[in-house]
Amino acid sequence: MQRSVQLARTLRATSLPVSRRFISVPAPEPGFPTGEEFLARKEAVKHHAAGTTSLWKNISILVCLPVIAGGTYWVIETEKKHAAHKAEHPHEYIDYPYLNRRPRQFPWGPNSLFFNPHVQKDMSQSS
Repeated sequence: MQRSVQLARTLRATSLPVSRRFISVPAPEPGFPTGEEFLARKEAVKHHAAGTTSLWKNISILVCLPVIAGGTYWVIETEKKHAAHKAEHPHEYIDYPYLNRRPRQFPWGPNSLFFNPHVQKDMSQSS
């Protein structure tokens, strides 16, 4: 018991004081820049904006537009192949008993509101 009290006193005496630092840099002087300093900052911002605008304009024209054109070409070619494949293998409708069950008719007719004859079965021709 005596040793633990002595150890606690030693640790307390040698430890650093606990303090919290809420800010690590001194606060700037209050107030806005005036006169020549303000005009110099404004001119620096204009100069920076002109350079940045030129950079992003070049990136848009020289990078983005060719990427968009290449992507568009790739998608068109892929969709042409897809359409040709779908034409070779037309969709076969399988009449399952749980599909297209209509306890009441729709006000616009037997088909769905967004009927597509290439994908859906025409219910007006079924029994």
